[in-house]
Amino acid sequence: MEQKDLKSTLEALLFVSNKPQATKDFARILDLEEARIKEALDALVEEYKNRGFILLQNNGQYQFSTNSKYSTAVKNFLNAELREKLTDATVEVLAIIAYRQPISKAEIEAIRGVNSQYSLRSLLMRGLVERISNPHDMRSFLYQTTTEFLMHLGLSSLKDLPDFETLVSQVKLPSTPQMEMEIKPANEPAAPPAPEQ
Repeated sequence: MEQKDLKSTLEALLFVSNKPQATKDFARILDLEEARIKEALDALVEEYKNRGFILLQNNGQYQFSTNSKYSTAVKNFLNAELREKLTDATVEVLAIIAYRQPISKAEIEAIRGVNSQYSLRSLLMRGLVERISNPHDMRSFLYQTTTEFLMHLGLSSLKDLPDFETLVSQVKLPSTPQMEMEIKPANEPAAPPAPEQ
């Protein structure tokens, strides 16, 4: 099969697919080497990067999605439940997963210092993250982002996420006035309580 025909065939298969497809799946269906499939798919990623819809690539899987340049119009048009605003806590959990994936619930909660069950359930329901088996502990799961997450942000792959160190360097923490603590001897009587106003 010529390269041009191969790319057209892959376009057709991607168009009718309702979920991300791996290179090995296309290789099996078309009875071609996986390297040829990947080469054609990567070429399509480049060709579509400036169009109304792009070809997402995530963990060796490919799927068509709308271009982030038109995300506002698309979101207004869809008006779907998955597009409703996430809470600050849920966005925080999503950011942790995006930059530290795959990551366990215990690790997420250690970073945040609070229970994250509700936020994780919300992200799972929206399809923005998924649970995978923990190879080190079969009793627990790890969390990672999904292709829907990339589609939501209009990214073609996780490599397109802003650099974490750059983001952190741009965050300005509020200044906290230094509190002066008066240390009193242990035998000094406590001050009487302030009178009620």
